[in-house]
Amino acid sequence: MDNKSPNHNAIPEKVAKVMVDEIFRKNNVKPEEIKNNISNDQKQMLKEMVEDLREQVNQFNKGDKDTKKTDE
Repeated sequence: MDNKSPNHNAIPEKVAKVMVDEIFRKNNVKPEEIKNNISNDQKQMLKEMVEDLREQVNQFNKGDKDTKKTDE
């Protein structure tokens, strides 16, 4: 089961990357410019937001696994 975990997390990360890249492209934004112009506060807020989203996804996945166990 541990073998599936890294691969399982890779898919949502790829989806997020594609979505962000598409938004940047549509708005003519270059990621390099953003990286250089973001404040430390904004960086910290983004890190916290990503961590919160990870926890929510983990809780969702855990609930989904629990549901599958009770269904069997």
